[in-house]
Amino acid sequence: MRSSRPLVLLRRPQTLPLRPLLRRPLSSVPPTRNINHRTNEYTDSTIYAFSYLSRTIKYVLISLVGIGATGLIGFEGLHFWVEKVGMGAPSREDSGIDGVWGWDGEHQGWTGGPKGGTDPRLGFKARHALRAAWISQEWGAGSSASIEKGMHTSAFHPDYVAARSIITRTQADQAGGGVRKRVDRGYEIADEYVDLAIKEAKKKGLVFPPELSGARASGPTFDNDGYKGLHGDPAAMDLLLLKAGVLERINTFDSLAHAKDVYEQVLSSLSSSALAPGSVSPGGQAKVMRLASKVGDLCARTGSRDEATKWWSWGLGHVGIDVQRKVVGQVEGKPAAGVKDLPPPVLRATIALITSASAQLATTSSLQAASELQALGLTYLTPPPLIPANQTPAAELHWTWLTQRSSLLKLHLSSVLYALQKTNPRSLPLLAEAKEEAEEVIADINPMPKEYLDKSKATTPAAKLLARDALLTGAEIAFTRGLLLERTVSPAASTSSSWSIPFFSSLTTSSASKLRPTTLTTLQAAQKEFQRATALSLLESGADKRKKGPKEEGQEEAVVVGRGEEWAKYNRSLERVNGKIDELLGVGQGAEVKEEVQKV
Repeated sequence: MRSSRPLVLLRRPQTLPLRPLLRRPLSSVPPTRNINHRTNEYTDSTIYAFSYLSRTIKYVLISLVGIGATGLIGFEGLHFWVEKVGMGAPSREDSGIDGVWGWDGEHQGWTGGPKGGTDPRLGFKARHALRAAWISQEWGAGSSASIEKGMHTSAFHPDYVAARSIITRTQADQAGGGVRKRVDRGYEIADEYVDLAIKEAKKKGLVFPPELSGARASGPTFDNDGYKGLHGDPAAMDLLLLKAGVLERINTFDSLAHAKDVYEQVLSSLSSSALAPGSVSPGGQAKVMRLASKVGDLCARTGSRDEATKWWSWGLGHVGIDVQRKVVGQVEGKPAAGVKDLPPPVLRATIALITSASAQLATTSSLQAASELQALGLTYLTPPPLIPANQTPAAELHWTWLTQRSSLLKLHLSSVLYALQKTNPRSLPLLAEAKEEAEEVIADINPMPKEYLDKSKATTPAAKLLARDALLTGAEIAFTRGLLLERTVSPAASTSSSWSIPFFSSLTTSSASKLRPTTLTTLQAAQKEFQRATALSLLESGADKRKKGPKEEGQEEAVVVGRGEEWAKYNRSLERVNGKIDELLGVGQGAEVKEEVQKV
């Protein structure tokens, strides 16, 4: 019997695909797109690096351009200020309302003439060099300085030393050869810049007067036909005068001799007009006389006294004064002009020449001739009986200048008269008049009036020089008057005191008691004069706003430190008189007297 079981068919299982249990897909994008994404990542990194570097370079360049632009603006701004303000004062002759007083002609310009500043014809390089010279001269070049041993050095201006190689040792000894000198570096740099400006001006075609021969005769040689009619451009003349002025300030033997040659070179260009006094303007005549005074002063400073006298005589000959005869001469058959007939600039040049020539005569033992020339100068300085009340600043400065020079000549004359005769009764009265005039000028010009503070006016530099001269003259007048008062005291009276030896004091009590009041009064007057001299010297040197030195042991307060050799000279005289007062009255009483005098 068949079974009824169902038939079971066995089927082979289907093969399943092998898959990893943990399989992470590499990317959700097709393979080609994945490759491009990797390339973009590298490109983006490179671009970012270059972008960062470019931004850095850009910022650096912008900073450099900003710094450069700021520096350029500051540099040109400084030059603009120097051009318009520092060099803004006019020079040469002025035909305006103040032109008659001649202050523009006396101001040493920087080639700009009546407009001030520099001449545009010089070009960019030369004008910047002149402004740099002004900065170096006025503001200096730091604390550095060169030291030269001896007045002769072949390292300074080789072209000049080569042209003038023979310089007598006698003149060098008279001028102080062998002395170590400290030269301001600012003046040396200014000289280099002026030389650069002169070279550039020659390239631009400006006409310079010819250089003079080194074998020429000493003194004025302008009567020779070779020096007639050789005129130079006004800007070129200014450049030469600037160079000579810087060389003067350097103040070595070579620089002074070189400055003298430069001044003579300028005078050679003006000789044709100088030889015809009636054919030039007062300003031109005064300029020639001032240059003659400059050359004479440089000759005296370098030891050539005879040549200096020749130059001063030549300069004074333009107004009819013969220094050799010390009398007023004749000009074209007419008496020499008096003070009322001389134009203001010519009068000032005349007084400057008389002052230099008379001082030179006094130092060469020609005392009588010096006194005559000084007395002649005082006749030129006699003020008019009536001076208008409302005057221009230029006119007021002229009359103040004459007053200051009058005090200076009276100081010189009183010293010469005292040297001729120690008992001359005119010495002290002249000093009293000189002191009164000097104090009047100091009161008028110190502090400086606002009319003379404008740098665009030619009167400003002249007023500053006058203020300095007034302080120097006032200090010297007070010092000289103190010396004369001190010397009028009898040595016996000044040495006698209340604490003398008893045996000798009994013999001199009667005479000392009579002399002591007069001696004390005289010494106190001399003490006041020396105190005034030290005060004015401090004021002139700028040490009135000074610091006090270290307090020494035994002193109640620190000693005030002054500046300059002149102050030291005045202070020594003051201490000497203080000692005499202490010796006369006793140390305690003398201290009280000094305190009372200082309060006064």
